[in-house]
Amino acid sequence: MKKIFLSMLAISMATFTFTSCEDVPEPYGIPGTEVGGGDDAITEEPVGDGTQANPFNALAITNLVSAMPAGVESTEDYYIKGVVVSIKENFTTQYGNAAFYIADSETGTTQFYVFRTLYLGNQKYTSGDVLKVGDEVVVCGKVVNYMGNTPETVQNQSYLVSINGKTSSEGGSDQPSAGEAKGDGTVDNPFNSVAANQFASSLAAGATSDVVYVKGKVASIKENYTTQYGNAAFYISDDGTATDQFYVFRALYLNNEKYTSGDLLSVGDDVVICGKLTNYMGNTPETVQGEAYLYSWTQNGGSTGGDEIGDLNAANGDFEAWVNGLPNNWKTASTACNATLSQSTDAHSGSYSVNVGGTTAANKRIGYKEMELKAGDYTMTFYAKAATSAGASVRPGYVPVTDGKVGNYVYGDYTNNLSSTTWTQVTHTFNIASDGTYCLVIMNSKNPGADVLIDDFTLTMGNTVIIK
Repeated sequence: MKKIFLSMLAISMATFTFTSCEDVPEPYGIPGTEVGGGDDAITEEPVGDGTQANPFNALAITNLVSAMPAGVESTEDYYIKGVVVSIKENFTTQYGNAAFYIADSETGTTQFYVFRTLYLGNQKYTSGDVLKVGDEVVVCGKVVNYMGNTPETVQNQSYLVSINGKTSSEGGSDQPSAGEAKGDGTVDNPFNSVAANQFASSLAAGATSDVVYVKGKVASIKENYTTQYGNAAFYISDDGTATDQFYVFRALYLNNEKYTSGDLLSVGDDVVICGKLTNYMGNTPETVQGEAYLYSWTQNGGSTGGDEIGDLNAANGDFEAWVNGLPNNWKTASTACNATLSQSTDAHSGSYSVNVGGTTAANKRIGYKEMELKAGDYTMTFYAKAATSAGASVRPGYVPVTDGKVGNYVYGDYTNNLSSTTWTQVTHTFNIASDGTYCLVIMNSKNPGADVLIDDFTLTMGNTVIIK
């Protein structure tokens, strides 16, 4: 019987094949169990809620990720705090990331795998301290239940917030630097990152602000623009470092549109963001997803889409002032302007007009930035010309805007059969019933859906010229 048992054991053992120790997932703790035994047993408890102010410990994040479906990445970034207990791959300049395990202490049993995380400042490692066993770290990023049995961070979708309290390779602590807040959030005087953080932090948890403007230099990029989602997530600050950085979360591209093509962001670029801010979860000031966009953008090597041209303090009814390839003031924070705009040298007067892109799929609109208008009678006048021999059709109007959302569009008559050889004057008189915020718009009709040129726009109220 003994020989039979040993033979069966040998056969059983032969059915297991190990290619290497690394093929075996690391063990992780079981909620509610004790570490050790007897009178010296220590009960591990999950701690934290995953926020910056209260990061998860190793057991809490393990519990969370273990309950996730296999292979599905989290949509949220979580903060995780622990002590480095072992290092699989330290930071090097070759790959710029590291892989290691953390626990509550160097002897902690419940370990969480930080897989190929980026360095301080959410950037690839180029220089600075490397990890040591015993270092206390805070990591921020997305997590996944890899293969359904290995909770870990998502490769290159997390980064070191701090090592032993230091938040940058040049030194510093995890405390904010309390830099100087500048700006009032208007287009003429945007918030800097410090002021944006303070303003958003003053909001109630989850509340959103009105539309504001924030100016800064790109410090790091979490998600650059792609055609898949059409937006980007990145940090900005006054000097392009992680100090006092503000989180621009999933902002749309230039002209308040989803990205389809064009240049991508780089660290060091100067940007102005227009949109709404929120105090996410009561502890993370950021822009509201899909409710903010690149208002202007200057790359390291020059501005994107064209240099600044003309008098930017002018109302710009003559379309002679341009920023980043777009006509100054003809960009709305709401959806009132939904057309693709470009510069044309075929002008009614001066050097430039605006080309308003058209399509047979939908009406497209150019809109002047939101304005506070009094009740009364107004007259808008402009010149229009078809950009091609296909002709064009336009329709002037306006729309009220409340809390960043447009109401019902109010249009005048169509001007049809525009020629590509002659400029046509269009005049529209209308009445605004009550004081409020409004956008003036010109529709480019989907019939015929071709591009149209617009120039020399004016708005008057009686004898008072408002836009020229």
